[in-house]
Amino acid sequence: MTNKKVLQSTLVAAALAAAGACGDSPAEAGIGTTELAVVTPAGDQTGVDPAAPIVIEFSHAMGAGMEMYVTLHEGEGVSGPLMQGTAEWSPDRTSLTFTPAAALEPQTSYTIHIGGGMRDEDGHIIDMEEHGPGMGGEWATRQMMEDRMMGGGMMGGDDMMGPGWQHANGTFGMLFTFTTA
Repeated sequence: MTNKKVLQSTLVAAALAAAGACGDSPAEAGIGTTELAVVTPAGDQTGVDPAAPIVIEFSHAMGAGMEMYVTLHEGEGVSGPLMQGTAEWSPDRTSLTFTPAAALEPQTSYTIHIGGGMRDEDGHIIDMEEHGPGMGGEWATRQMMEDRMMGGGMMGGDDMMGPGWQHANGTFGMLFTFTTA
């Protein structure tokens, strides 16, 4: 009898934990159904074609306006200047293609910054933890963001630390640094 009660209590606790994981609160990172699936070029990649577009894929359709939480910086990290270009969603809103306004410079480092508070079309926060680090991503820390602001990197009042940028783990999204050919 005792083992049966322990098993029942364990199953109830597990069910409650699973039900709680379905919430939409920003404090619940990685909850929901959408994952960051592919970042091209991946972090730490070298020899990238300077004319190639930047492509970010998600496992489900993304919410309206989420493209504003993806930037490309010249240099390593978020302190470099923002690169101008256009961002366009695929018809199913699972793939975002950023095309720089001009070809990137050869033999130069660039950093893709993807906001940690991005949401899918159902309002769930995307899960970056599953695949992001495996694609060469690194978390954008509070210190990195503060250094950007202190170094005069804040452009147009966008400090990249608001709700669409902030992840529940206290970081400000992920960075993927690559180097062109």
